[in-house]
Amino acid sequence: MTLKAIFEELAYFQPGVVRLNPPADERDIAKAEAELGVGLPPSMRAALRAFNGGFVVNEPLMGVPPIQSALDAVFATRQARTHWGAIGWSDAFVEVASDGCGNPYALLTDRRDAAGEAPVGFFDSGVMDVTEVVASSYVHFVWFLIQDVKWHHRADGRPLARDEVRWTPEGVVIRPEALSPWRFNEAWMLAHDPALARWR
Repeated sequence: MTLKAIFEELAYFQPGVVRLNPPADERDIAKAEAELGVGLPPSMRAALRAFNGGFVVNEPLMGVPPIQSALDAVFATRQARTHWGAIGWSDAFVEVASDGCGNPYALLTDRRDAAGEAPVGFFDSGVMDVTEVVASSYVHFVWFLIQDVKWHHRADGRPLARDEVRWTPEGVVIRPEALSPWRFNEAWMLAHDPALARWR
């Protein structure tokens, strides 16, 4: 996966729907690494040099300071360490995004492949643990996130109505075929990110 592929996918959206910040300065990336005490993997460093976080429709991608507080990976990671450090959050985790329901996506810097890439995991704040590795690298994570946003939104950013859940007298029925393939279709995920198999 490449940054070129990321920008090709973002071209789906109309102007103004995706709001990416200007590139981060190398000194600011190094300062963030020093403050967090972790080294960021090559793909995340390259992405930060292309855009310092932003919003894909309403989905946040964290960046490094100086940046608006809602997208500050250093602040968010420190906050997670303070609140959850004793009950599940590792100092090796770096928050890179959020699912909007209080569950962060974390770069797992204590797990590396031969190229120095670290996978991204879903940290479930209900159980205080990484319950799923969702991408083998940061750029794969961003690509998957874009696919998920495209699944749920039109090019102009308006939501698409999908009948994913049905309420019946017997209970709740989730229609798997109506769910986004990211995180719900293992074969699709591995087809686009073969290295993910190592972490699943």
